[in-house]
Amino acid sequence: VSSAGGWTGQEYKSVTSVGLVGGSMILRAALFELLKKDGLEVVGAYRDAQELAESFAMAEGPVCSVLVLLISGGPFTSYHSVRDALARTERSMPLVVLSDQTSRGQVYAALRIGAKAYVNFDADPIELSKAIRSAAQHKAYLAPAAAELLVQDVSQAIESSGNSRLPGVDLSRRENEVLQLLCEACSSKEVARQLHISAKTVENHRYNIYRKCQVDSIASLMRHAIQNGLVSI
Repeated sequence: VSSAGGWTGQEYKSVTSVGLVGGSMILRAALFELLKKDGLEVVGAYRDAQELAESFAMAEGPVCSVLVLLISGGPFTSYHSVRDALARTERSMPLVVLSDQTSRGQVYAALRIGAKAYVNFDADPIELSKAIRSAAQHKAYLAPAAAELLVQDVSQAIESSGNSRLPGVDLSRRENEVLQLLCEACSSKEVARQLHISAKTVENHRYNIYRKCQVDSIASLMRHAIQNGLVSI
């Protein structure tokens, strides 16, 4: 185990190989032993998205067949940072989210980054192994509580008027950055200064964000963004 909390350098094998990112060093070490007992091989453990990106950038060939993202206390930025780290290193692999809560914001944030599976910390260890193996086969796996949330939301959307949209908002990376700053009560000028773009461009992004989120005020936008896990709070 390195000082930063990672196991690296092992060869990629045909068995289901797992990478762990996030959480504490103790948690990653415990999962290493737990998954090993169930026949899974943890070939890398990373403190955060930055360490993940640095390790993946130096690696040659496949790194792992499944990446498990450990979320505790929930900053939604963890989801986006891991997604961006994979994009920067041109890596693609199934993601499994292991979280300490099952809120709509957490579940939708996981699905937005393309997670194949979502499991709670209080799940039976066998459930986590099953989720990892399902993800390795590119099959979805949701903890019962997460699945129930999705069923409820889809059912409500179907029962409502035909103009209602299903949950989920497809924002660009820049729109996500603008949204975050708007929800931090930044003015258009402040957003423009921080992102090094013009105020007019910010207003264009604001218009597109309002349209995609189907809101008409900053108050309703903030409420929508927080409830759906679009911003870190």
